Amino acid sequence: MKKVLFFTILLITFIYLVWSYQIYFKSGNFRLIFFDVGQGDSSLIVTPGGQTILIDGGPDKKVLRGLGSVLPFWRRTIDLLVITHAHDDHIIGLIEVSRRYQIRSILYNNLDFDTPALSSLLKITQNNKIKMIKAQTGMSFNFDNNCILSVLASNQEIQKNENDYSIVTKFNCLGKNVLSSGDAGIAIENNLLNQGLDLKTDIFKISHHGSASANSLQFLEAIKPQVVVISVGENNKFGHPTPLILDRLNSLSVDIYRTDINSQLEFLANYKSIRLIK
Repeated sequence: MKKVLFFTILLITFIYLVWSYQIYFKSGNFRLIFFDVGQGDSSLIVTPGGQTILIDGGPDKKVLRGLGSVLPFWRRTIDLLVITHAHDDHIIGLIEVSRRYQIRSILYNNLDFDTPALSSLLKITQNNKIKMIKAQTGMSFNFDNNCILSVLASNQEIQKNENDYSIVTKFNCLGKNVLSSGDAGIAIENNLLNQGLDLKTDIFKISHHGSASANSLQFLEAIKPQVVVISVGENNKFGHPTPLILDRLNSLSVDIYRTDINSQLEFLANYKSIRLIK
């Protein structure tokens, strides 16, 4: 009887491992997950080969639940963590992430702020001897399957608004592009437009939760997104996303998804398509 129970448990464990492996490595695709963290930002990119890029961590521990739902228990490594900027709604969740996951590298811009959350996070990164990379416009990071994360903007000038220190990144993989701009405002968007860069993207994580301080019509027309994701908290006190931005997006006939309405979002993307799977 004990042998039967042992082999039954062994078989169940084997089936689970095979299932989780197949779920994690979705051959021929990369995965893009926008976590429902309330009024904040956090998203994860999983390359076709299984490398992970975490962009921000939200305002609390909800990001842990999100990571646990999409990464198998044996995958406890974040290959690259991007801290777009140091506001609490983007970094508080990273405190627990840095305690529970092995983070290989952190890309940051300006962390010269005295806040309890940032101080706690930096102390953990120092104790864990995590590699810290100061963002520079034009730098890029190579991943498997010729996937590249490029830094389009990382303002080095003194800014009155911390949002405008946001790192703007473009991820290119399997013929698809993902643009993420943290909370960068219209001034940063105009700077990108003036550089004459190829800004066209397939998926755009809209800036500053759909605030009118960003997401100008000129910028949206230039990037031509197919899909726009708004990371935002339900009934938030800021009125995000603003009616102006929603009207602007509707006029462009893009697919709009919101974490306050759709909860956690996961896309599979490849040369042929972008598919929402949940």
